[in-house]
Order: sequence, then C-alpha cells, then structure tokens
Amino acid sequence: MSLGKLGVWAATDGFSATDAATFAQRVEAWGYGALWLPEGVGREVLVASSWLLAQTRTLTIASGIANIYARDAMTATAANNTLNEQSGGRFVLGLGVSHVPLVEGVRKLEYGKPIATMRAYLEAMAAAPYMAPPPSVKPRTVVAALGPKMLELAAEKTDG
Repeated sequence: MSLGKLGVWAATDGFSATDAATFAQRVEAWGYGALWLPEGVGREVLVASSWLLAQTRTLTIASGIANIYARDAMTATAANNTLNEQSGGRFVLGLGVSHVPLVEGVRKLEYGKPIATMRAYLEAMAAAPYMAPPPSVKPRTVVAALGPKMLELAAEKTDG
C-alpha cells in the first residue's frame, strides 16, 4: 500500500454518509493517496472508515486519529486486520492518546501518562489474538506524536 505523496485530512462528520462517500470518491478521483479521518464526538472512525473503503477503489483510508480510550487494544487489532482484509490493504490505523478534556471530561475515563499508556496499548495490540482470515498484506499502524519520546515509541513499535 502506498499513501502517495499527498493526502487529505478531513472531518466528515458534518456530511451525511452519502455525502461523505461522494467526498471520498472525489478525493480519490483528484489523485490523492489517502483520506485521513479524525475521531471525536461524532462518527466512530473505524465504522466510518469501513463505509468509505467500500465506496472507493484505490484510496487509502486512515484514522487520524483513533482515540485509544475509545476501544481496547484487542478490538483495535481486530478492526485493523478486518478493514485491511476487506479492502485489500487500503486501511491505516492511526492511533493517538487524545487529551484530558475529551478523555476525562467527555468519556469520563482516567487519562494516563501518554507514553506509558500508548506503550502498554501497543504491546497489548501485538499480543492480541486474531482468529479470522488474515489480510493479504501486513496492516499498518501509526501513532500521532507531538514530542520526541512519542516519536521514539512510534519508531520502535509501529510503522511510523
């Protein structure tokens, strides 16, 4: 899978599902390599990715980012494998730790130390069982990193 030289990051929660699919098809027709979708308090990003993957032929769809507090590591691994199997390897799982107001204020969860929390999550993903047919290509996982320690972790444990 190639992300191409240029991609688009777009919050599509303001679109109907049909309009989001039309937008993704336009991004694909314009020659962009990837469409990155955020996750906040709108659509669940992995479900939205599935819809857009089904509506496009060559465009890579990527979560930019999927909040690690929104699903456990085993679910993230299963989703990454499933979406890549179903799309021929056109999905990239972008993960992030989000921020305190969303995690504690909106989700009512305890926000952990970012590096330690992400490390534990990635290690749990690596250890997660997956008993369905595997995708034909290795799924890619990337991490949103704002500082040198998270960049170091991303280089050590993910594809970027």
